[in-house]
Amino acid sequence: MVIGLMAGAVVLASVSIGWAQGRWRRDGRIRRRDDAERDEMLESSADDGQDASSSEGRLVVFEGGEHLTLEEVLNATGQVVDKASYCTVYKAKLASGGGSIELRLLREGRCKDAASCAPVVRRIGRARHDNLVPLRAFYQGRRGEKLLVYDYFPAAGRCRSSCTAAGGEPAAGRPALTWARRHKIALGAARALAYLHAGQGEAHGNLRSSNVVVDDLFVARLAEYAVDRLLVPAAAEAVLAAAKADGYKAPELHSMKKCSARTDVYAFGILLLELLMGRKPSSSSAGGTGNGRAMDLPSVVKVAVLEETALEEVLDAEVVKGLRVSPAEEGLVQALKLAMGCCAPVAAARPSMAEVVRQLEESRPKNLHPRSALYSPTESRSDAGTPTTT
Repeated sequence: MVIGLMAGAVVLASVSIGWAQGRWRRDGRIRRRDDAERDEMLESSADDGQDASSSEGRLVVFEGGEHLTLEEVLNATGQVVDKASYCTVYKAKLASGGGSIELRLLREGRCKDAASCAPVVRRIGRARHDNLVPLRAFYQGRRGEKLLVYDYFPAAGRCRSSCTAAGGEPAAGRPALTWARRHKIALGAARALAYLHAGQGEAHGNLRSSNVVVDDLFVARLAEYAVDRLLVPAAAEAVLAAAKADGYKAPELHSMKKCSARTDVYAFGILLLELLMGRKPSSSSAGGTGNGRAMDLPSVVKVAVLEETALEEVLDAEVVKGLRVSPAEEGLVQALKLAMGCCAPVAAARPSMAEVVRQLEESRPKNLHPRSALYSPTESRSDAGTPTTT
């Protein structure tokens, strides 16, 4: 009887495995077919169609944006909140009472054609991670207009706006940015980059503190992932030029025009220095050196090391003020070394983002419990977000 039960269990397990494998294969085929259909729709959406929606263009909706309709997006009341070299950013209020969304209207002549944009939009829309700002929808009009639809986050929630100003005073209306909170921001950004590099196989392309959204719980989310891949070469180079002026551009990008995982690591190093020092970065050619002005942060740290400056004088005053033990015990020395390693002039000498995440997790502030909710694990789903259309 025991043998019979065991045989039955084996048969049942075999059937279950066969069913699961068949479902996985079937789901994979459906997903690939749906993706191909969406690509075809995106490529042809600028042409005149034969249905009612094509008279105003098409809206491609991704996970979390299923409630959006073409009419709602086009009729949303918009307010300009930012302008970039390649787009105008609007805070748009939905008429249905569904809250606010962020619309990025790509400027005419700055974006690639529909066929080139289709696979990029699909990759952006499918990317899902707790520390990424997800693309909710993409609109392309009959005349080639292109809109990226995101969740709305106020400008005050950007990492640059949240960082303390010169003199260690917290930004107006924000709680003090202690080392624990800054560490959480850095770790969230690092996890998102590690996911993009390993899970998606490509670089973020425009990492800077103004593209890091921070909520009230200090959860960091990266915005503008892969948007540079939608732009024509001249517009993409303008984005790199802005990154250079702001101090985030890796040295090798002076001779090459394409961002990589290693250039993301360099930009992350600058971001981590910005969090540690409470200062805005700039390129070395800008020549800023303090008193509230932008600075070439890696050079400032190098000079401080050569002059044997006390660590407390390098760090932001708000970070030092909140310490309960020495900076070394709080992991600040390790974090500073990690940031400088990320900013290594030679790309091959920089760590991977997976290694950065590991080191940041090992250097968590000592006054936190290892299982603190401040560091709840993140889940990533590279296969989420198959788009639908309206």
